Amino acid sequence: MEIRRFRMFYFSPTGGVKGAAEALSQAFAARTPSLEDITLPGVCAELGGDELAAFFFPVYGGRVPGPCLARLETLRGTGTPALLAAVYGNRAVDDALLEMKNALSARGFRTVAAAEIVAPHSLNTKIGEGRPDGKDREAIAAFAAGVERKLAGGEPEEVEVPGNMPYQDFGGTPLKPTGGRGCTGCGRCAAACPAGAIPPDRPREVDKSRCISCMRCIRVCPAGARSVPLPVRAAVAAALVQKCAGRREIKFYL
Repeated sequence: MEIRRFRMFYFSPTGGVKGAAEALSQAFAARTPSLEDITLPGVCAELGGDELAAFFFPVYGGRVPGPCLARLETLRGTGTPALLAAVYGNRAVDDALLEMKNALSARGFRTVAAAEIVAPHSLNTKIGEGRPDGKDREAIAAFAAGVERKLAGGEPEEVEVPGNMPYQDFGGTPLKPTGGRGCTGCGRCAAACPAGAIPPDRPREVDKSRCISCMRCIRVCPAGARSVPLPVRAAVAAALVQKCAGRREIKFYL
C-alpha cells in the first residue's frame, strides 16, 4: 500500500505522550510524519485512504480521557489506516486501546497497528521516569519496521486489541488542583486546560466535575500557585507506588 502522507496526532497534557510520539516518529526512517497537538481543540482534518494516521493518547484509570475522545469529532477518515499508541504510567492499559479503536472506527479509520508505551506517570513522575528508555526505543524501532512491512504488503488488515465491553468504570481521582494565595489571575491555566475545567474569570477555582486530574495547570502556572492539598496528594502517591510497582514492558499489535 502506498502511503502519501503520515500524520501523528497526540493528546499530551504534561508531555509524556508527546515524548512517546516523538520516539516513534524518529523510528520511521522511511517517512517523516507530521506531529500535531490535539491536547486543545482546534485541529480539523479529513484524511484519505492513502494516508496513515497515528493517535497517541494517555490512559487514565484504564480509559481514554473524555476530552481526548472529544477531539476526534473534528477528525474524519475515509477508510484511513490508523496506528494507535496508548501511553500509560506503568500500571495497565485495560480497555483504553479498544475504546479508542471503536471511537476511531466510527470516524472512518481502520486500526492496522497498535502499541502500549510506558511514560512517566502524570500524578507521580518518579513512576516510569526516563521511559521510553533505550530498551524501549529499540523495541519501538522494530515495531516501526514491522508497520512499514505491513503497509508495503498491500491492503493492511485490521488488528485485534485488548479490552472489554462494557468498558470499566473510572470515576476519576480526588486530585483537583486549585489556585492558592500566590495566584495572580493571569489565566494561563484556564487557557491550557484540556477539559475547560478552570473558569477564565475565576482561575483560582476548578469545576471538579470536568477536571480530569491531568496536572497540566500545575505545570503551566508561572507563579507555582496551583496545587492539591498535601494529605490527598500523599495518599494518592502511596497508592500509585503499590499499583505501579515493577517494570512493565511495552507491547505491540501487528
